[in-house]
Amino acid sequence: MEIQNTPVLGGTAPRHAWRTANKLADFALRWCRAVEGASPEQRYLDVGCGNGFITELVAPCFDEVVGIDIEGERLGEFRAHTGGKSKFRILEMSAARMEFPSNFFSCITSFEVLEHVTDVEATVREMARVCKPGGIIVISVPQVWFPFENHGARIGQRTFSCKIPILPYIRPLHRRYSLARVFSSAEIDQLFVSKRMKLLGTSYASPQFERAAVQAHSWESKLVFLAPFVGGCEKIPFLRALSGVSLLKAYRKMT
Repeated sequence: MEIQNTPVLGGTAPRHAWRTANKLADFALRWCRAVEGASPEQRYLDVGCGNGFITELVAPCFDEVVGIDIEGERLGEFRAHTGGKSKFRILEMSAARMEFPSNFFSCITSFEVLEHVTDVEATVREMARVCKPGGIIVISVPQVWFPFENHGARIGQRTFSCKIPILPYIRPLHRRYSLARVFSSAEIDQLFVSKRMKLLGTSYASPQFERAAVQAHSWESKLVFLAPFVGGCEKIPFLRALSGVSLLKAYRKMT
């Protein structure tokens, strides 16, 4: 799970990537409706919200929506897109040192973030701390059985900013050269269950090829036609792990 290189900062979901965003948001909404001991005011926190594209898809179910990130430019885009709506608070803040009271949020999400943070243990600990008892945490992370490392690698002084085939399968090499973490299902469960979180559900998200589709000369753009087939693999237990670029998890904080 841990890597030797400093993790690179993540990108953000482009606003044309509707299929990917809806897949992640739908999984989150399915479980966020299962909050126990719901109070009249429901607060939602998105950790590593970026430009807020996915945050806004989850937001309608909540009275107050808070997005935090350390990339000011992404947050500026988020603020501009919300148009100053009062239910949104968009803050520049470290996920490992959150400035919120304990037991504050009913639902917390973190989409494709934990692979990038400097201190994943501290980040998960903070997420668990600010989640209310009975509240829900939903995360998505890159998973070990997908055959490509999507964040590139650094070997010596050279950085390769391309997709690296097979690297996630060779864990010692991945830990040494990769620029972002990958997680097994057991590894991510251990991080959360050790902090009084109960596993509720697991799913996988297959590649939607939405970024590749707008890159006319990339080799990935030639594979866009595979999207329906790869999506169908999500319904087959063995193939869904191999075809799933991301692992989706939902947890409830024990009361």
